[in-house]
Amino acid sequence: MKQMQLIKIIGQELRQRKLVILLLLACIFSALAVVQMSHLNRQLTIQQEVNYQQRDQLDTEWRNLLLEQRALAEHSRVEEIARRQLNMQRPTGKLDVMVQLP
Repeated sequence: MKQMQLIKIIGQELRQRKLVILLLLACIFSALAVVQMSHLNRQLTIQQEVNYQQRDQLDTEWRNLLLEQRALAEHSRVEEIARRQLNMQRPTGKLDVMVQLP
């Protein structure tokens, strides 16, 4: 009997304080949303740092490849490869041919 009366009293109090309960639930959901957004922000910040590091590594690799390309294209290197692999020689004065335009 007393238990039924207590339940009735609690029900009446809840009906009278609907706005307070609604605001309490809104505060709880808002707090959970803030926590979720903070977590996502941290994850995105970490991913951004990883991307910056990867960009820096790729930039360094690109610069090294440019240096290697320049080194491979040097005249002396091309001349050395022509001598060694193709048995080519620089023409001497006797072998020089001069072409004159008419």
